[in-house]
Amino acid sequence: MKQIKSNQIKAFALIGVFSGMYLLGGCVSEDDVRLEEAVALESLSLSTAEVNQVEIAKEFSQMLGEVLQAKEARIELSQLIKHVDSFGDAVTLAAILGDKASMSSSELNLLNNVDQNPKLRKGLSHLSEILLEHSLANMSKYELIQKSFDSHLLTLARVNSNISPTQALKDFYSTQGLIVHIPYEEKFDWESDGNIITMTYDPIVREDWNEGFVYTTNANARISGPNGQVISMVDDDYSFGNPTFVITYFNEDDIMSTPPIPTLPTPVANAVILNFNVNHATISQSDLLFSTVPEIRLTGNGYRGLFGRYTKVRIFRGSNKLKVNFDGTIGSSADGETFRFNEVRFSKNEARNKLWKSVSFQFDPDWDMSENSQQLFLFTDHNLKSSAKAKLSAKVGYDFITKKPKAEVTGSVDVEVELRGSTFRSNSELSRKSVMAHIVGSTGLGTRNRNGHEYNIKAVGLVQFYFEHYFTDIPD
Repeated sequence: MKQIKSNQIKAFALIGVFSGMYLLGGCVSEDDVRLEEAVALESLSLSTAEVNQVEIAKEFSQMLGEVLQAKEARIELSQLIKHVDSFGDAVTLAAILGDKASMSSSELNLLNNVDQNPKLRKGLSHLSEILLEHSLANMSKYELIQKSFDSHLLTLARVNSNISPTQALKDFYSTQGLIVHIPYEEKFDWESDGNIITMTYDPIVREDWNEGFVYTTNANARISGPNGQVISMVDDDYSFGNPTFVITYFNEDDIMSTPPIPTLPTPVANAVILNFNVNHATISQSDLLFSTVPEIRLTGNGYRGLFGRYTKVRIFRGSNKLKVNFDGTIGSSADGETFRFNEVRFSKNEARNKLWKSVSFQFDPDWDMSENSQQLFLFTDHNLKSSAKAKLSAKVGYDFITKKPKAEVTGSVDVEVELRGSTFRSNSELSRKSVMAHIVGSTGLGTRNRNGHEYNIKAVGLVQFYFEHYFTDIPD
């Protein structure tokens, strides 16, 4: 925990005094007081650099809100986002300004061919131009942006005395590491007149709500005040029902293109799909049971922060690994072993609407009897410095006396997973017996139809999935 300085202690007292004065004087609402108190208290946990970062994001959200009152600007921004982002909901400020030195690598690759798209090239040029012009004309209304820009301009002028204010502002904006994110962008029609838009920013320390600034897009009915009408409660539900633009912060991993879906190995020629429930003991050790997870879905946005663009899910499988001695015999114990699946990213819309995503996980190339049960570990990836760790048990099905696998449980092994920059969310133990007994049909979570088969839906935390098993009967 950061040490609280003496001037910060004084802030606690002042908060209470001002709150009482505001309420008695009738100047502001209780929501306004709550916002002021929250911002003052939470700023104590931020470094000076972080406080400045948040304040610049706040001021820029208001500056951009004024620019986006023009319908043409909203349409141009939306078209740019669709072009450079595979999720279609975010773009860096550097890409808006066409600054190739500061934009993300994936945006740079996609914008390199912008000359082949005259409409996009024209829109990008226009949006950049009006943003810079409006900012220079209205800089005096934004104290920290002006102060920071003046310092930046002096630094650049020492190197190039002929640099223009417009070029200097472009360089200043591009190096702020800001992103424009539109939650649930696909829901809104930017061609429509009369929209009311909300601008907000990521406060870093708060996960459930933030202040926002409302702007009318009807030029004949502009709201009073240069910085938008303040709204004290902007959360995920609000952004789902109202066109909202969020100013947040750049992380290279968050702007990377979506990885391709892996291709499963081809099962052997005589493999058949198990589309009925079976007794797992009837599948002998010599048979092959190729188990896959074709699709998964996220059933809510509870794993992501307030203004996170999407949830990054990482699943591990934990099983046992029997020891093999130097003479080829099986030893008297088993070790744990883990396997990591590809990261899967869910947008807010995909999680809110519980949409299935193809993943083609090869869960187990041969789920044999000795792997009596396996564990699923669910993590979510974040831009964290710390690591998350989980240690659980998987069941062993192996008779160490007869040296033969068996369907019954004979012991357990520890399986442990650690993942940097993540949060451990949940686990699910999957017994071979239960999984084979519930291949199709519902056990409470419903079914997923795939190629005419009603597969049983299972869950680990907020993630739901189902199995598709390929069975190969090999004579003993």
